[in-house]
Amino acid sequence: MPTSVVTVDDETYNGRRGDLEERRWRCHTMAFSSQMEGRKRASLTSPEGGDRMSELPDEILVSILSRLTLREAVGTSVLSKRWRYVWTCIPDLSFDVNDISPFCYIYPLGDHEYDRSQWGSQWVSWVLAQHRGPNVDEFRVCYDLDKACSSHIDRWIEFALSNRVHTVELCLSTRYTKRFPNRCYRLQRRVLGLSALGSSLKNSSSNMFVGFKSLKTLSLKAVKVDDEVIEYFLSNCPLLERLSLHLNFRLRNLKVVGRSLLLRHLEVVRCCRVKTIEICDTNLVSFTYAGKRPKTMLLKNAPKLVEVSINPDGSMLHARAIFLQLSCCLSQLENLQLTVYHSELERLRNYMLPELKNLKQFVLIVERWRNHSLLGFLVMIRNWPNLERLVLRLRYNGRHRHGSFRDAPRANMREAARYCHPCLKVVEIAGYCNTCDFELFKHIIEIVVIPEKIIIDTRNPNPYSDSDSENEDGYRELQNDEEQQLRTLVSPGVEFVILKS
Repeated sequence: MPTSVVTVDDETYNGRRGDLEERRWRCHTMAFSSQMEGRKRASLTSPEGGDRMSELPDEILVSILSRLTLREAVGTSVLSKRWRYVWTCIPDLSFDVNDISPFCYIYPLGDHEYDRSQWGSQWVSWVLAQHRGPNVDEFRVCYDLDKACSSHIDRWIEFALSNRVHTVELCLSTRYTKRFPNRCYRLQRRVLGLSALGSSLKNSSSNMFVGFKSLKTLSLKAVKVDDEVIEYFLSNCPLLERLSLHLNFRLRNLKVVGRSLLLRHLEVVRCCRVKTIEICDTNLVSFTYAGKRPKTMLLKNAPKLVEVSINPDGSMLHARAIFLQLSCCLSQLENLQLTVYHSELERLRNYMLPELKNLKQFVLIVERWRNHSLLGFLVMIRNWPNLERLVLRLRYNGRHRHGSFRDAPRANMREAARYCHPCLKVVEIAGYCNTCDFELFKHIIEIVVIPEKIIIDTRNPNPYSDSDSENEDGYRELQNDEEQQLRTLVSPGVEFVILKS
């Protein structure tokens, strides 16, 4: 029997494919909802046959559904007519890639990255179209999306800001973000109701969404935003307390100036093209910076700044330069976090950090390849007389995790052994390796005068490593005799905790 061939033009094909995808989405949503129906009916029905939960007021039902994941909340719509639209009033809309993974992999169509983003954008748009609540407290999207989905993302932002949103978080990072920054989504001015390029944005009120008046937290990851747009957010969001900018490839100059700003927490992470950061006359409480050292970092008159986190691409030279630029607030710091690489550990002794009299907690994150000594760092904490909590997070790369402590300079060992810290009470070592870190632990015990709690985390800090007794990173589980050896060094009255995988 001859086979007939039917030709279809591109427009008709794309239309049919869109309808097919929509039907698939509805079918899988109904399938998930039917599973929810079977689980919940037994608990919702009383012994007499009545539905007790359905008699509760809408406010209580919405509060209950707000504690579920969004996918679970949508699944309750099939329980009964009473529950059909309850989920559409929940104030927290959090979209995560795990919410759509069971659906987007059922029918793989070739380009998995494209299919996953298409399913995600359709899921978000469908939920927003069904939403009936008076406002939105939290709007969070964590998907692998780029500028191909710009039209969808634009509508999502308009929806959030028009519903008096309190928290906006867009995490659109993909595996191509750092290699191809031009593929990142860009937040256009027209989405915010602003005028054309080149006009002044500060205190502009044309077509301003009511959401600006309620916005408290703004987190943009892998979202390109201009300097003027950031300045507009700072000037027109009177309640904005937290601003987080990650992988912003358009940020050049960041200015946070003025006592009128309520901004408390500022994060600038991996914004590789930033040149100047100016923070003056502000109420900042915490400041986080990670990336290359900017040409100019000006910070002055920030009396409330007590928490600083610095990750200058692991370079102690850059870290010291940044600390010099932050010299006006160092005397008031209470919490400090520093990230360095393995090649910089020897410089800790030579490039001494400044005196921090009010510092109470210090977190040192170390990425190393072999057995570099941290005794130089132990000498350095003498400049922090009020330090109460010390956290060392050791990350290992490669096969050189085991070995002796022979690379530690003897002068540093003698100097560290002679010093005792009077206020240090809590010590935590994460990523502990029994062979090369035992000497470090022993010296810390000698330094602490009156310890209250010591935590040793022996779990593998690399989440992608195997769980075997010894894997490619050289990681090996702590044995019973080695654990007993650690306990013999600790005084009986000290709370000693060992965390194992």
